[in-house]
Amino acid sequence: MKELKNYFDSTLGVNVVIKPLKDEKMKGLPYFVIGNYNLFTTELFGSELLLVEVKEDITADRLRKQLDIIQTTIQLKAIAVLKPIEAYNRLRLIEKKVPFVIPGKQMYMPSLLIDLKEFGVTQIVKQEVIQPAAQLLLLFHLQVESLEGQNLKTIAEKLEYNATTITRAVKYLLINNLCELQGTKDKFLHFSFTKKELWTNVEPLMINPIKKITYYTEILKDQNLRKSNINALSNYSDLNPTAMESYAAKPRYIQLLKVQNPDKIGQKEGEIRIEEWKYDPAKLSHTEFIDCLSLYLCFRDNKNERIENALEQLIDNVEW
Repeated sequence: MKELKNYFDSTLGVNVVIKPLKDEKMKGLPYFVIGNYNLFTTELFGSELLLVEVKEDITADRLRKQLDIIQTTIQLKAIAVLKPIEAYNRLRLIEKKVPFVIPGKQMYMPSLLIDLKEFGVTQIVKQEVIQPAAQLLLLFHLQVESLEGQNLKTIAEKLEYNATTITRAVKYLLINNLCELQGTKDKFLHFSFTKKELWTNVEPLMINPIKKITYYTEILKDQNLRKSNINALSNYSDLNPTAMESYAAKPRYIQLLKVQNPDKIGQKEGEIRIEEWKYDPAKLSHTEFIDCLSLYLCFRDNKNERIENALEQLIDNVEW
């Protein structure tokens, strides 16, 4: 733990104290924890953390599940402490949102909004909730059409936002080191990451696009709706579809339905499930289904094993 302490001290500018977890705290832990991990505690930026030193090689999926068990038992946020591993394995951990530290190499702790890269290059993500327009801009760039080298006026036209909204969205990206603006009089967007790298960096900041859900009792023929929820996930994976239809709609769509057909819309019952999103899902998909990355964000926090497996398949099939 001395190497880890030195790494924390030098990179974060703090003087941490690392102690072995007290024996009474170990009660209730499964046997595999005692055999496979060494447990320590520390405090970082006012948060008490559990440091889980991993003794043997382990997959990202298995480590994430076992950290969940340890966190639930100890009631502390758990951070995996790893020996040096290959870059693709580190990327896998980040994709799975597994917090980890490799002393002298890298630390990734999204719950503390810290992402310190290899070789001491530091990036501390600003603590600010991403704006829907900024999220739409990034997802559009990642999945629909590259916005590299585009000026802000063109981007606003493509996304159908006004100039002020796009300016605020780009400002968010700038302060979080996700892009740069180039040019003097006319400003052009530049991304220094590949699309996959950009997704890995921004995914922890992104929000569930669903604002509200309601139900409807009549057939919907709006061409701007996109199929969502389980049936969309089944389209991108081996998951079986459900009988209930689900659709994603742009902001204020539910209010429009209430005005047009107030007797056919309800909060809990109906033949069709309608999700009103914080941005327009039609901007991100030219098919009948919502886009892959927004779909991932809708289910990201779902702990059902079938859903988790489907999400893994979904992301693996994305063409970056």
